[in-house]
Amino acid sequence: MKPHSALVLLAALATGLRAQQKSPEGPFRYNGNGHVYFAAGACQHGYKHVGVGGGGEGFLWRGLALGADVGYHHFVDDIGFGLMSLHLGYHFADRKKPKGFDPFVNVTLLGAYLANGIGPAGSLGVGLNYWFKKRIGLRTEVRFQALNGEEALSVFRVGLSFR
Repeated sequence: MKPHSALVLLAALATGLRAQQKSPEGPFRYNGNGHVYFAAGACQHGYKHVGVGGGGEGFLWRGLALGADVGYHHFVDDIGFGLMSLHLGYHFADRKKPKGFDPFVNVTLLGAYLANGIGPAGSLGVGLNYWFKKRIGLRTEVRFQALNGEEALSVFRVGLSFR
């Protein structure tokens, strides 16, 4: 991971952790989260890849969230590439509950693929946060990524979420 990517990741995590507040409706309500992940998957040609990254998101209204991700992926025995995205998501959970299941979906609004230049990228994803502690959860996600109009990736991501 490049140094500037690490700074973006740290800023996203800090924002997610600071975004929590006590609400008039009860003692706990979260307004955003940060996450780190490990990814594995394959492209449409069958080449496998692995990656790491992170991001964060903040809630706009009810379960609607705006987020960003940055990551570095590497095809096994081949080139590495960076992915950045700004995405819109929806969480199907009660944000006032400190523990439990938090399923979500997301779609890329603006994405970039970085390898020997820059190109457009997009994705559709579905996932689940399981908050086993008030501020720490297990995050799993499946994403289908389109890169530069040529490559299509299926990606499984697993990591931790923080709020």
